[in-house]
Amino acid sequence: MSKESFKAFVKTKPELARMVTEGKTSWQKLYETYDLYGQNSDVWQELTNTRKELTTKANKTMLDIKNLFSGLDLNTVQKGVDGLQKAIGLLQNITSSKDTPQNNYEERPIYKYYED
Repeated sequence: MSKESFKAFVKTKPELARMVTEGKTSWQKLYETYDLYGQNSDVWQELTNTRKELTTKANKTMLDIKNLFSGLDLNTVQKGVDGLQKAIGLLQNITSSKDTPQNNYEERPIYKYYED
């Protein structure tokens, strides 16, 4: 198997190039697989099918997220955020209005040792 035939084979399967750019495999490993099994092996179908399964799972996850946010009422969310802000402000007022204990300690002059 020559390099030129491997290059022609990779051009027909762009999924392999994506796998290399994403760091999932290397060109060396792909070439060795190509050299061992050839271009008509089931190995290539397994590699491309796993890639397609991953993309369909990612698409499904994105659709789930989209559906989650599409049913969201932004006015209700804004009211909830406003309520949280009021509660935090109230807690801040309560904690800041507490009387802090007075410090009755007076510093002694440096030159005075025994209450002279």
